[in-house]
Amino acid sequence: MDDDLIPTALLTRVLGRHLRLPASWDDPEREEFVAEAAQEVAYRVAELADDWAERAVTEWGRAHWQLPDADTHAQVVQQARTAALVAVLCEVLPEVAVAEFFAVA
Repeated sequence: MDDDLIPTALLTRVLGRHLRLPASWDDPEREEFVAEAAQEVAYRVAELADDWAERAVTEWGRAHWQLPDADTHAQVVQQARTAALVAVLCEVLPEVAVAEFFAVA
């Protein structure tokens, strides 16, 4: 997964900090689980971000009666990715304050 698109390193840090894992697991077990969970979350974010970005660009075009220029397109897509990242993290870690996700997104 391209870290520029979906920040898997960031997801690994966030999940490692907030997931409740069995105390009996050693560090390698924890790291492996968190890394796999981060990949799974990254795929979910990527799928949702693709859908939301496509929808957002279409809506922008309808509202402005033209296609967005490259800079506007990039901005709309980035906003969709950020929103998707926060939405999925809210599902995965519902006990964590939403503001924390916006801080890392």
